Amino acid sequence: MVGANITNMTINETNIEVLWQAFRLAIRDLVNVVPSILLALVIIAIYIGLAILLNRIIRRVFKLFRVDELLKPLIRQAPFSLTSLVVVLIDVGLAILALYSIVLVLFPEQVHTTTLVVYYAARVASVVFLILFVFIALEAIAERIRMEAKMRGFILFLILFLSLVPILDITALSHEVKTALAWGISIGIGLAIGVFATWFFFHEILESMVKTKKEREH
Repeated sequence: MVGANITNMTINETNIEVLWQAFRLAIRDLVNVVPSILLALVIIAIYIGLAILLNRIIRRVFKLFRVDELLKPLIRQAPFSLTSLVVVLIDVGLAILALYSIVLVLFPEQVHTTTLVVYYAARVASVVFLILFVFIALEAIAERIRMEAKMRGFILFLILFLSLVPILDITALSHEVKTALAWGISIGIGLAIGVFATWFFFHEILESMVKTKKEREH
C-alpha cells in the first residue's frame, strides 16, 4: 500500500514537472515572439497612417480639380467614382507593401512563397476587374447608341464566352484540359459570330425566303 502511494506521488510529481516545463517553454516562446508581433504592429500602423494621409491628399486634389464631375458623363454606369477607384488601388498597393515589409523583417525565407501568393491574387483580381470593366463599358455604349435588345444580348453572350478564357488561365486545371476548353470556346465563339453575322446582314433576305416558301405551301 505504501509502495503504491509512493509510486502515485512520483507519477504526480513527474506530471507536474512536465507541465511546468511545458509552461516554461510556452512562456519563453511567447517572449521570443512578442518583439516580432510588436514590430509587425508598428509596420501596420505606419502603413495605415500613410494610407490615411494619401487618401486625404488624393480626395482633396480630385475634389479641387473636379475630376469626378468632369468624368461623370463618361462613366455614369459605373457603381463607383474615379476617386474611390484610385483610393482603393492605393490602399491595396500599401497593403501589399506592408505584407512584404513584415515578411522581409520577420520571415525572410518566405519571401518567394509570398510573391507567388501575391502574384496569383493579382491575376484573379485582374480577371475580375477586366470582366467588370467590360460589362460597365457595354452598358455605357448600349445606353449611348441605343443598342437593340438582340444586339445587346448577343454582345453580352459573347463577353461571357470571352471572360471564360482568362478564368481558365487562373484555374488549376492541367495544360491539356485548358487547351481543349480553349479550343471549344474558340469554336463556339466563331460559330456564334458566324450565325449572328448571317442573321444581322441577311435577315431580310432570309425572312423573305421563308415567307415566300410559306406562301407557296399554302
